Amino acid sequence: MASRIPTPRWLRFCPICATQDRRQVGEAYWHRQHQIPGVLACTSHLVFLENATVRRDASRDLIEFVSAEDAIQKLDVRYLVSSTHEHKVILKLAQDAAWLIGQNSYGSDLSEIYRRYLRLLIDRGLATYTGSMHVSELLGEFRKYYPDKLLKMLHCEFTGADQLKTNWLLRLVRPPKHVQHSLYHLLLIQFLQCTPEEFFRLPTELKIFGEGPWPCLNPAAEYFREPVISEYKLSSRLRDGRPTAKFRCGCGFAYARSGPDTQPEHKFRIGRMISFGPIWETKLKQLWKDSSLSLNEVGRQLGVDPLTVRRHAARLKLTTLRSGRKSKPLNPAARFNIIHDAIATTVKRHTCRAKWISSVRQSPQITFRDLRRRQAREYSWLLQNDSEWLKRNSPHSCRGARSTSGVDWKKRDAETAAAVLAVATRLKDTPGRPVQVTCTAIGKAVGAVMLLRQKLQKMPLTAQVLTNAVETRVGYAVRRIWWVAECFIREGILPRPWQLVLRASVYSLRNTLEVKTTVSAAVTLIESNLSFKQKLTA
Repeated sequence: MASRIPTPRWLRFCPICATQDRRQVGEAYWHRQHQIPGVLACTSHLVFLENATVRRDASRDLIEFVSAEDAIQKLDVRYLVSSTHEHKVILKLAQDAAWLIGQNSYGSDLSEIYRRYLRLLIDRGLATYTGSMHVSELLGEFRKYYPDKLLKMLHCEFTGADQLKTNWLLRLVRPPKHVQHSLYHLLLIQFLQCTPEEFFRLPTELKIFGEGPWPCLNPAAEYFREPVISEYKLSSRLRDGRPTAKFRCGCGFAYARSGPDTQPEHKFRIGRMISFGPIWETKLKQLWKDSSLSLNEVGRQLGVDPLTVRRHAARLKLTTLRSGRKSKPLNPAARFNIIHDAIATTVKRHTCRAKWISSVRQSPQITFRDLRRRQAREYSWLLQNDSEWLKRNSPHSCRGARSTSGVDWKKRDAETAAAVLAVATRLKDTPGRPVQVTCTAIGKAVGAVMLLRQKLQKMPLTAQVLTNAVETRVGYAVRRIWWVAECFIREGILPRPWQLVLRASVYSLRNTLEVKTTVSAAVTLIESNLSFKQKLTA
C-alpha cells in the first residue's frame, strides 16, 4: 500500500525481551510486534525499542537470513515515563497495534469504518448528523492531543498548502475513496478516546431515530401507535443543532420531529404536522355530524385542539351549523390560515423555480456553486421542499466543471501516452535485475501518479498504452527467468531447473504452464550456449 509512512529502516528489538528470550528458549528472536511502523515501545516491559544492526531496505539482489542473536547488541534500557503525555500516546499506539495484528478477522468495510467515526465525532460535538465536519475545531483538538513533534516522529505530520481542505485526517472522517495506512486509523481512534476493540464493536448504522419500524400517530387509524412506518426521510437541515426527519404513514398521516431518540417514548412525539390524510379527514366528517360531541371531544378523539378542528372543517366545506349546537363563525384570519399552507407553498414553489430557471438561462455556462450563491434563498427553499426538481434543473457541479476548464485533454492524452510508452520501454531495458512495469512505477517516472489514477477515463489513448505496457505477475516472472539465464551463461554455470526458479524468485509461480515452459527453454538455452563455448575453446 502506497503511503507516506515509511517502513522502519532497521529491524528493532526490546533489550529486556532479548534477555528473557535467551533465558527461556536459549537465544533471542525477532518479535513481529516490534517491527510495525509507528510502534516505538515494547508493551510488555514499557521500554523504547532499539535498532539492531540489520537493515530492512537491503538490496533486492541479496536475500539473507540474519538471526536476532547475531544482530542484537547490548544497549542501555530506555524506560517510558508514565507521567509524560507523549509516552502515554506511544505506549497506547503499541498496545492498539498489538491487539490489531492478533485478530483473525478480515476487517471492516471502509464505509462501516467511516460511519463509526461519524458516530464518535458527533458525540464529541465535532460533526453534525448530516456528516458535516467542524474542521477547524477538529484539527485544533487533534493537534492539541498530538503535538507536532510527536506527529513528525511518527511520520504523520500534516503537509500541503491548505491543511483546512485536505490532509490525511480529513480523508479519514469523510466518505472514503481509498484505503489509508493503519497507523492513521490508530491515531484517530485513540484521539476519540476509544480502543480498537471497542471501535469495531460499535454499530455500523447511525440510527438517529432508534430502531424501526416507527408508529403511526394518526388517532383516526385502526393501527394508531402501532409500528407500521418502515422508513423516514432525514432532512439536510438541523433544528437547534438537532437532526430532523419526516415520517409518513400509508394512511396519509405525515409529521416531522427532531432527534435523536434517547428514550423509547420519544418515538411517539410529533414536532410539526405535515398532513392528516384521508382517513383522518373521514373520521372528522363522522364526528362533525354527531351533535352530541362537543368540539373539545372531537379534538380529543382526533388528537388536535378545537380551533384546528374548526379550521379543517371549513377547509372540507363542512356545514358551519351543527345540528343542535351553535358555534361562532370562523374569523377571517383563521380562514386564511386554513388555506395558507397549500396556496403559499404552491406560490413559493412557482416563484423559486422561475428565478432559478431564469438565472440558468441568462448564464448558460454558470457553475452550480456560483448559481447557488446568486440565488441563495431560492436554493435553500428548493433544497428543503423541492429537492428532486432542483437536481434535475441544476448545472453540473462546479468542481467537475472547473477541473476540466482550460485543459486540452486530447493533447494531454497524446503527450502522456508517448511518455508512458517511453518510460515502459526504458524500465524493461534497464540493466541489472528486472524491475516490474506497473502503473505506479510508470506514474512515478512520468511524474503523474494521480493523473493516471484519477483521470484515466479522460485519456483513452493513454489507457490503451498503459494496459499493453503493464506487466502481469507471470509476465514479470518470465522476464526474470530469462535475465537469470543470461547470468548463468556469463558465469559459465549449468543450473538445474530448481536453481533457476529460486534465483529468479518465481517459486510461487513455478507450477504455472508459462513459467514451466520458460524454465525448460532457459535451461536448454544455457546448455547449448555453454556447449558452444566449450567447442570454441577446444
